[in-house]
Formats: sequence, C-alpha cells, structure tokens
Amino acid sequence: MNKSLIFALPILLIASCAQGNKEKREKMQSDYRSTITDSIKSVEREIDSCNNRVARLNTDLGRRINNFTVVDNPREVEGYYILKGWENRYPLTSTGLVARITLSEQLELIAAKTSSPFDAITVKSGDHSATTATVPHDQALNYRSGNLTTVMFNGAQADAVAKLIADNELNPVTVIYLQGGKPTGSIQLSDGQKKMVAATYLFYSKRSHLTKLERELPMLHQKINILRKHLDK
Repeated sequence: MNKSLIFALPILLIASCAQGNKEKREKMQSDYRSTITDSIKSVEREIDSCNNRVARLNTDLGRRINNFTVVDNPREVEGYYILKGWENRYPLTSTGLVARITLSEQLELIAAKTSSPFDAITVKSGDHSATTATVPHDQALNYRSGNLTTVMFNGAQADAVAKLIADNELNPVTVIYLQGGKPTGSIQLSDGQKKMVAATYLFYSKRSHLTKLERELPMLHQKINILRKHLDK
C-alpha cells in the first residue's frame, strides 16, 4: 500500500467524524428548536382557551349577579351577597339553613335551630352525604340567643355541603343537626331553601373558577416568554 495513502487515512477518518458530529449537532439543535416551537404553540392554545372561558364566565356571572343583593351591615365584620328575596329573611329567627357569599368571595352556610344547641350539620340526599367541620360554641361563629342556636360554617367542608345541595336541588334533602357528633334533630329543606343554596353555590363556584383562570393567564404568558428566550439563544 502506498505510504501516502496510509498517512491520509486517519485524516480522512477525522474529517468524516467531524462532519458527522457537526450534522448530529445541527440535527439536535433543529429538534430542540422544533420542540420549543411546538411548546409555544401549545401554550398559545391554552391561553386562547383560557381567554375564551374567562369571557364566557364573565358574561354568565354578569347575568347571575343581578339575582343577588349586597348587604353591608355595620354590625358585621364584612358585607355579603345574598340571593334577592332572602335579605329580609336573614338573620334566621327559626330552624333553617341559608347561604351567602362574603365580599372577599368566601361561601358561608348559616344554620339555625331552636331548642337544643348544635355544632355541626350533615346533609343527606339519597346515598350521598356531606358534613361540615365542627364549630365550638364561642358566641362568634356559634352563638345562642334565647332558645335559638345559629352557627356559621365555611371552608372546604361547607363548600362540599353546599355542592351536594346544589347537585340535588330536585331531590329530597335532609339537614341533620349534630352536637358532639350526635344527632339532635333534623329538617327537610324546602324547594325554596334548596334553590337558594344552589343558586348561591353556583355563583360562588363560577366566580372561584374565574379567579383561578385569571391567576393562570399571567403564568401562561410567563411560560411563553421563557420558551421564546430559549428559542432566541
């Protein structure tokens, strides 16, 4: 074999490897850019979907809010929304259940019962039930006036109770009053009471969903900005 050819072979191999590595790097860069571009398009679709849902919810809530009255009682810590027609039926003066939404957008269930006290309620409809958290007697959220006990419930468990009532607005719904975990009495909600709680929960649920979407949008835009910075590098 020609000596010059023998010396040329390593050079040719090195050149071939270099070319192969260059092509491999270029393909990796192309694939990387393609992946980022696809991710940007995906986030843009999420933003469009989010904006559409925000618009629909704003329209829906704009209609629903007309069914509520704002009550701003100086004797209470915070004002609240209550379904029209119920503003003069609350505070409760007898056994019953109402719902309201504070101006800071928290759902509150207020239950009342004459004769015996209570510190929690369970709501049942068919095979489904939900129970509030226990609220000890403190003359603030659980207070007594004469023979009437009134307790205000909020938080995730109260939301679940309100949702169960909303989901079963057309079905019989029973409220069981509890004291120390033991039943002290019960009532069956009237159609008007179910409608009142259901309408309040639906407004609250949709408003909560809107708030979540409004918080999500800036995060999606920030995600796109980060992806575009990577694409420009």
